[in-house]
Amino acid sequence: MPRVCQNRVYISRRLPSKPVLNSMLKEPSLIPDQTLAKHIYQCTINDCCYGPLVDCIKHAIGQEHEVLLCDRLKERNLSFLDENQLRAMGYDKTPDIILEVPIVVEGHIVHWIESKASFGDDQSHCTYLTEQFWSYCNRFGPGLVIYWYGFIGELDCKRDRGILLKECFPTDIVTLCHGARHEGPAPPGKITTTPTTTTAEEESS
Repeated sequence: MPRVCQNRVYISRRLPSKPVLNSMLKEPSLIPDQTLAKHIYQCTINDCCYGPLVDCIKHAIGQEHEVLLCDRLKERNLSFLDENQLRAMGYDKTPDIILEVPIVVEGHIVHWIESKASFGDDQSHCTYLTEQFWSYCNRFGPGLVIYWYGFIGELDCKRDRGILLKECFPTDIVTLCHGARHEGPAPPGKITTTPTTTTAEEESS
């Protein structure tokens, strides 16, 4: 067991409150036992997998790739709502991006996009499916997940159920137009007009 996790268990036996425990892990000086506080601090600094420092790094990398995704969408003049806008509208669990007008990628309609600044392995992908992706499909329709650091190829087996995996932003997309203007995220279906193919080369010309 990683040292940070071991210390978390040790402290939890003495401090049952989870918020207090998390605060002490983030700020070891709050721990009354100075020897324990020193050990916790050393573990936090040296642990390469767990702990507040690693969490901050992971969060920063995740934010960087979400910004990259938004930039790619803007470059292609695709209208979208980000996670902050969706939460302001009252949505509790949302993907990173909802496309106001859906697109087609490799023959599959995409209503939402989720950015993952990590490698998609079996365990993490299974967890994401259960905790995030299936609920997105049920609420918003089919979508796209981008694993920026690659993924196990066999995991891309849910396309017929509405989840497409890519390791970068798709270059060849088809934009779809709705027959009527609507408020809020685009609902599944109701696509009436002829799609238009957009490529990176066409947009740069």
